[in-house]
Amino acid sequence: MKYLAALGVMLLLAGCATLSEEDCLTGDWAGIGQRDGASGQVAAAQFARHVKACEKAGVIPDRAAWQRGYAQGLQGYCTPIRGLDEALAGRAYRNVCPTDAEAGFLRGYRIGEADEQARQEVRKIESEIAQLRSRNAQLSAALAATPDPGLSQELRSNEVEILRLQLDLGFARLDASRTRRAVAEFRAG
Repeated sequence: MKYLAALGVMLLLAGCATLSEEDCLTGDWAGIGQRDGASGQVAAAQFARHVKACEKAGVIPDRAAWQRGYAQGLQGYCTPIRGLDEALAGRAYRNVCPTDAEAGFLRGYRIGEADEQARQEVRKIESEIAQLRSRNAQLSAALAATPDPGLSQELRSNEVEILRLQLDLGFARLDASRTRRAVAEFRAG
């Protein structure tokens, strides 16, 4: 049991490190920077994590090489299509793109964000309807056993709310359909 606990702690700590000791010793800082930029990491915070990760190996990361690689990586990250994909994946934009590329990235990001929000709204309404239907099944079972005016009123009220939510769901699905088309058109160019 102690072995499993120790293994769990080691895995947890390893998951916090940005680099392995071997990565630190190999020192491909331009490549590491490029990978960080391509994934949209915040420069100062990510480099600080690398410094901390390499302390144990006695290595100080080459900041200049890392920054050159990071700038190259950002060129691949800060594109309109990548902005779209980041938003569709539900990831927040961390304000890392250079000014000249940010407008294009954000154009894609806003389209993806609108689509993600529209799909979330559909899921939220569907969940509310499912919860009310489940509650109504419980109420119906309780009413079959014992008539109760309060439960009957709740059942009727829930049925009216389900109808209202179904109307909202129709509008939300129309909106989601519109945003899906906008995504497809954006991808098509």
